[in-house]
Amino acid sequence: NRPSRRTLYKTMEILRRYSMGQDPVQVQVLGDPNAINYLNPNISVDLPVFSIHGNHDDPTRDGGELLAALDLLDVNLLVNYFGQQREVSSVQVSPILLQKGTTRLALYGLGSMREERLHRMWRGGKGFFLC
Repeated sequence: NRPSRRTLYKTMEILRRYSMGQDPVQVQVLGDPNAINYLNPNISVDLPVFSIHGNHDDPTRDGGELLAALDLLDVNLLVNYFGQQREVSSVQVSPILLQKGTTRLALYGLGSMREERLHRMWRGGKGFFLC
């Protein structure tokens, strides 16, 4: 297993301890609110965590579906997992739009993929940053 069950367990324990709580989150989502865990009325998040997968935890096929360890953290509402690329023929990177006071941030995330594949797509005009 990558990561090990022990590592996944400890990660969940730490995320639950340090990111959950009653304090209000000071960041407002301007884009799609369905993808953000702290807007879920069934849980209380103090510190939202946004994550992409790296080259050591990339999704693998399990029963025909691409799954990574971050999918487990995301489905349990411990992190906001974004930057997944489900298409093999193109790359589309869309931002999470955040605001705190007068400061606005477009958070783009692209999970790890083979450099040769990504280079081929960019050169072939099949890579896009969406606004």
